[in-house]
Amino acid sequence: MTTFSKKQRYSAPASAVWGLIGDFYSVEAWMPGVADTVPDTDRRTRTLTMQDGGRLVERLIDEGKWFHHYRFDDPGPVPVVDFTARIAVVEDGPDRSAIEWTGSFEPVPGVPADEAAAAVGGFYQACLDRITTMLGT
Repeated sequence: MTTFSKKQRYSAPASAVWGLIGDFYSVEAWMPGVADTVPDTDRRTRTLTMQDGGRLVERLIDEGKWFHHYRFDDPGPVPVVDFTARIAVVEDGPDRSAIEWTGSFEPVPGVPADEAAAAVGGFYQACLDRITTMLGT
């Protein structure tokens, strides 16, 4: 199993950061490359349509005050299978917070684990950087 872990700090309260990213069904607002999100709240899934037309289905496994735990039901263009991830916002001092994003997956056959990890990690880092820009921190 290949794993990744990302953490980025923000000069904003956890409630403000979660207010930006906390809606599982609206990631197109902060996730680069996502053109549209179609929610299915009955099945607890979201279908992401990427700007290049690729599609990805993710299922919400668990959620709490400031976290989502989810998996890819259909990885679409992502070169991984058995993908699960958890994104959480944690308090990091007065009016400061951090996003902690962890996950695990198997690369698809023929894709080296380090290549798959670089692709996944690069995308998640781009998301964290966009959140930084959106928060102005």
